[in-house]
Amino acid sequence: MDRAQPFIKKCILVKSFTDPSKPIDEKRLLDTLLLQPTDGGLSRHLKKRKANLLKVDGSSMQVKHDNYRNINKNSKVALRAFINGARMAAAQAKKIASDKKLKTRKELNDYLREHHLDIYNSLPRYEQYEPMYTDLWCKYMQELLDLGDGKAKAKPTEQAALQKLSMADYNGCLLNVSKSRNTNMVGVGGIVLWDAQKSFVVVCKGRLVDTLKLLPKKGSVFTFEVPVEGSDPLPYSIIGDRFNYRSADRAGRKFKSRCCDDLLYYIDDDTL
Repeated sequence: MDRAQPFIKKCILVKSFTDPSKPIDEKRLLDTLLLQPTDGGLSRHLKKRKANLLKVDGSSMQVKHDNYRNINKNSKVALRAFINGARMAAAQAKKIASDKKLKTRKELNDYLREHHLDIYNSLPRYEQYEPMYTDLWCKYMQELLDLGDGKAKAKPTEQAALQKLSMADYNGCLLNVSKSRNTNMVGVGGIVLWDAQKSFVVVCKGRLVDTLKLLPKKGSVFTFEVPVEGSDPLPYSIIGDRFNYRSADRAGRKFKSRCCDDLLYYIDDDTL
C-alpha cells in the first residue's frame, strides 16, 4: 500500500506541527504507508532460543537458575551445618584432650583417629585452607592493586587503592582484629572462609585444635597485609561498620567520603 493516506496529516502530524504539510513538503516524511509481511514469529522464536542458550552456558549474569531460591536456601543450610559441626567437634576434642591429659597436637590427633574418628573428620584444619591465602588471595590482591610479580612497580595511590579494596573479595584473606568494642576479640585472627553480611567466618590456628570463629563486623577494626615480592608488605585496615554488606553487593557499591562522627570511638582507646 503506497498511496497517500490523508489520516497521517489529519490525525498524526497535526498534533506535532503547526503546519502538518510542512514535513511532507520538505520531504522529511511521506504520506504513504508501506506494509510488509511479518516474519511468521521468527524473531520471537529467536529471542526465546537465545534466552535458553544463555541459561545453558551462563554467559549472562542476569539469568538465574530455575531453582535459584532452593539452591540459595540449601547453601545457607549447608554452611550453617558445617560451622556448627566444626565448632562442636573442636569443643569435644578440647574436652577429650583435657580429660585424657593429652599435651600435644599429635597425641590428640592419634587418639581421635583411633577412638573418635567422626570427631577427627569434623575438625577444621588451618593448613587445609592455607593455600586459599597463599596461592589464591595474595595473587588476586597483587593483580588487583597492580603490584606485579616481583617487578618494580609504583605503589598504588591511596584513593585508587581504597576504591579497589572496598570492592575486593576477602574470602581467603588473613584477617586480624586490631580494635573492637568486645575486648575478647582483640588479637583474634585467621583465614576468612566466608565474608558474610555482618560477620567474617574465619578458621583460627590453635595449639591443640584449630577452630572456626565468627567475627562480627560491627564495632571492630580488622587489619591485613598484602605481600609484595622484594619489598615490605602493604598494611591496610578495614572498619567493620562500613563493611556491613554482602561481598556481592559491595562489589557494585560506590563508597563516598562522608562524616564519620559515629566512628570516633575507634580513635580513643579508653572508649573501647
